[in-house]
Amino acid sequence: MYTVIIQQALNALQLGAIYALIALGYSMVYGIIRLINFAHGDIFMVGAYIGLGVALFLKPPFLVLVLVTMGLTALLGVTIERVAYRRLRHAQRMSAVITALGVGIFLENFVRAAISANPQAYPVLIAPRTLSLSGVSTTNVQLMVIGVSIALMLVLRYIIRQTMLGKAMRAVSDNKEVVPLMGINLNLIVSATFALGSALAAAGGIFYGQAYPMIDPYMGIVIGWKAFISAVMGGIGQVDGAMLGGFILGTVEVIGATFRSTLRDGIAFAILILVLLIKPTGLLGRPVTKKV
Repeated sequence: MYTVIIQQALNALQLGAIYALIALGYSMVYGIIRLINFAHGDIFMVGAYIGLGVALFLKPPFLVLVLVTMGLTALLGVTIERVAYRRLRHAQRMSAVITALGVGIFLENFVRAAISANPQAYPVLIAPRTLSLSGVSTTNVQLMVIGVSIALMLVLRYIIRQTMLGKAMRAVSDNKEVVPLMGINLNLIVSATFALGSALAAAGGIFYGQAYPMIDPYMGIVIGWKAFISAVMGGIGQVDGAMLGGFILGTVEVIGATFRSTLRDGIAFAILILVLLIKPTGLLGRPVTKKV
């Protein structure tokens, strides 16, 4: 029995790590400019395709591939912010939400037209090896996804808590109207936030392609929604909450799929509703006070 529990725990960690990497982008952008970037799931999808292209045409070592893909996807995130969102920063919130949905639809159809609407097999970037210990089987790919994802989350956490960029991001999150008076370049901080979130989503795209080796232009819709659920469940705007929500959702889905695989998507939304009924701000969220 314990071998089954450990086996499913590894599966939950793998899936939860991917959700958490994507959820961080939702949470960071909302924390900085109060925008729910509904195109973020499709940025994850584009990151997976960029990784596919880099792997097929350049064939670099795996670490170089991850870094190049993260860099190119970060550039995409910055471009989207500059072209689509910046002028709407002081517009009605609904305008930005509709624009985000439009950007997501554009990315899906652009990839479909430029590449194909058919699912693409993801190349094997790391030679798979099965590892067994005391009846528990795993692979080096699964351990890589879990380990590297957690390492990237810790790096992001360090950036936010210990660097000048992170302090500026926290200041903007607290009061973006005042920080320009303190010499902080608001546009630069917002762009850096989109770059970091998009880079992590790209890493999630590569890891998804290795763990579940088939991608398509619409993969970002369902996975993006689940990552958004993770961010809201943990407390949107809270980096630690996005991580926690991702791992909780991954665990719940793996447990649900063990008993009834057809209900896994419904379970994700049911858990979100249950958490918000008990704690509307999310598990680690705090009520926002507003002076009037």
